[in-house]
Amino acid sequence: MDTTLKEYVIELVKEKGKITFAEFMEIALYHPKYGYYQKENPFGMQGSFYTSVDASESFGRTLAKGFERAIKELDLAPMLCEMGAGSGMLANDILNYYKSESDKFYNDLKYIIIEKSKYLIEMQKELLSKHQGKVEWISFDELDNFEGIFFSNELVDAFPVHRVININGNLKELYVIYYDNKLQYYPEEFSTADLKEYFERLCIKLVDKQIADINLDAVKWIKSLGRKVDKGLVITIDYGFDAKNLYAPFRMDGTVTCYFKHTQNNDFFERIGYQDITAFVDFSALMEYGKEAGLNVVNFEPQWVFLLQSGILDEIKKAKSDLHRARVKSLIIPEGGFGTNFNVLIQSKNVDIPDNFVYNIKSYKIFDKLSKNLM
Repeated sequence: MDTTLKEYVIELVKEKGKITFAEFMEIALYHPKYGYYQKENPFGMQGSFYTSVDASESFGRTLAKGFERAIKELDLAPMLCEMGAGSGMLANDILNYYKSESDKFYNDLKYIIIEKSKYLIEMQKELLSKHQGKVEWISFDELDNFEGIFFSNELVDAFPVHRVININGNLKELYVIYYDNKLQYYPEEFSTADLKEYFERLCIKLVDKQIADINLDAVKWIKSLGRKVDKGLVITIDYGFDAKNLYAPFRMDGTVTCYFKHTQNNDFFERIGYQDITAFVDFSALMEYGKEAGLNVVNFEPQWVFLLQSGILDEIKKAKSDLHRARVKSLIIPEGGFGTNFNVLIQSKNVDIPDNFVYNIKSYKIFDKLSKNLM
């Protein structure tokens, strides 16, 4: 395994004395040449992790149904913007659904992809070649006056985080240093006052020796995104919780972890550039800071409820095999499937949300339907 990126990190730390974990994570994942997302295909069985998209095309088909209904109910522009499209499979499943099931909507639709990795953009373009002329790739900076639905699936968890620890009642940031011939942590004062403001604003209290992973990039992102959206919905699908649950005392070691060939580990300073590094999303921060940019919370709910609202039970009924049916069910089983830690935040801007809106439904009938269709 090539150690070029690890050697680069070591030399950088030696030169600067220390770097934040956020700096380290940014390099490990997004270094232009050697970063994990710049040279590897991390998705599916051949990669390091498995997503809802890999489980079944029904995930994308279900999102497509819900998006179309939301656009029609709210009288939004027929436009979708996906940020962090990864392999492109989700975009492909969504567009395939519209092309086969809703031809008029497909013809009217404009699909925008925002992707940081040049490597992944090439993958996406190859996969989506049959939808040529339907998809446009832009940078986040180029997004402006957006109308429609902006969404992401497992994007924010890959934003770099700062690690903070409570030591005898004092909050310290964990920096990456090089000592005793190895990369390791060292606690010092915060690298930015934004960390102090984050803790105060979200009322985060850590017990002694507890570590919290703070995603300041998510704060910048949601505030910027709110300014870029003129009218529409922002739908964030990811694993994570609200602040109360995310920083509960039983989470002593934070939530940052690594995935290498589908195996979870905490060897952050090994296999640099060859494994994924990820952290649970603080949805409370997205809600709180999103308000500054005019993003109002429509709903915050488990992914499996969101998929039920979007019509995933139809996918179970139409499943052509027991295997397909099992894969779809894995998306909505609260325990043991993709429903465990995945949540969905729906925010709106300049949109009147009716009481019967597709993503507002929380009636017992959903649970009745679920129990009947899982039998």
